[in-house]
Amino acid sequence: MTQVRPMRELAPHLVWEAVLLLAAGAVVAGQYNANSDVFSRGQVWGGIAILGFAACGLALSLRTATPNLAIGSIAVLSGWVFAKMVNDGTSVTVAFIVAVLAAAGVGVLLALLVGLTALPAWGVTLGGGFIVSAALLEATEGRLVPVTGDGRSSSFGVWAAVFVVVSLAGAVLFTLPAVRGFLSANRPVAGGDDPGRWRPAKLVGALVGVTGSAVLAGVSGVLSARLTSAAAFSDSGQLPYALAAVLLGGVSLFGRRAGVFGVVLGVVIVDGVRRWEVLEGASAAIALLTTGALAVVGLIAVWLLELLGRRFAPLAATAGGSPAPGGFPPAPAGFPPPAFAYPPGSPAGIPAQSAGGFPPPPLPTSGGPAFGQPTYPPPPGPVIPQPWTVPGTGGAAPQVPSQPVSPPVSGPPNSDPPPGYPQTPPPSWPPAPNN
Repeated sequence: MTQVRPMRELAPHLVWEAVLLLAAGAVVAGQYNANSDVFSRGQVWGGIAILGFAACGLALSLRTATPNLAIGSIAVLSGWVFAKMVNDGTSVTVAFIVAVLAAAGVGVLLALLVGLTALPAWGVTLGGGFIVSAALLEATEGRLVPVTGDGRSSSFGVWAAVFVVVSLAGAVLFTLPAVRGFLSANRPVAGGDDPGRWRPAKLVGALVGVTGSAVLAGVSGVLSARLTSAAAFSDSGQLPYALAAVLLGGVSLFGRRAGVFGVVLGVVIVDGVRRWEVLEGASAAIALLTTGALAVVGLIAVWLLELLGRRFAPLAATAGGSPAPGGFPPAPAGFPPPAFAYPPGSPAGIPAQSAGGFPPPPLPTSGGPAFGQPTYPPPPGPVIPQPWTVPGTGGAAPQVPSQPVSPPVSGPPNSDPPPGYPQTPPPSWPPAPNN
């Protein structure tokens, strides 16, 4: 696999992330102007942590080319499990761990289905999310499950910092071509194998992408239940907002390129816009419309980043050595092409032997001549004139022999016919009859 310099590949994303940094600053300034107390109560960090873990999970699944569309339902499931266990007297730590493990269990089941069947992850997780939502609707009957006791919390600054560290660490890890190539086997590659064909590497990518995203979504669900002091049923949960943040961050929908700071900045923008709208008293319809508009802007950004990425670092250099249709991996970039030797006397139009090519074949010692080689020794026979013009002869076409001419032999000429002709009968043939 060709090692492409990460900085060259990340150049378009870093430029886009600089634009996102300016946009995030503008959103923060807008919130402060709307209500300066919003940053003093600590609720900003809770919203960033909740949306951040959900977006981080979705970004992981997109990087491994196994998009997990069930993160919203899985987050609601983990929040409900946490609320039920805390209300039953379980400690917050144990309830937290069990709720995240429940989310991981759903993720493992979906990952096995994706990795063992080579089915598209978006279809498997979308159907799995519907099943989880149906089970939650039956269990809660659509009602809130309040969180009592120590399950409630209003301090989320540490969790927001953990989200930032996890997001940046994962982004830096995926800048390594070896890691990206190993975990993105589910990404279709031009000239690669059949997308529906199973390979062990696809199972590894699905386990990391789908299961990892489910775990991060589980953390998001528990934090949401602790912040709001209730586990609320929702069809999609954080999925629309997480998708808008991930797209704004420049994470490719094709499992290809992504930046470093994009997801963090996208979360700050999307969560900040949501809070800004609440402070300004915007309606729910306006809030959904704004989220959709941000997602569309992110889609356009991803498209432009893909175009620029092909120019700065072609996909052929980052494909991870996928096998060609014949089954052989492509040669690395910079590897010299094979040089073929052509024997002397080849017809016009065939290039000369390149440096480093194979030596010409030896002259044959028996049998017929090789391609383009004269016959050694010359065959017997009459001299055959060659009709070409020799420079300096005034355009005349001298008879140039193609083989040495034997000197004349003294003595009577040979009257024997050439080989292959019938023998001439003697003059007395047939014999005269006897008188």
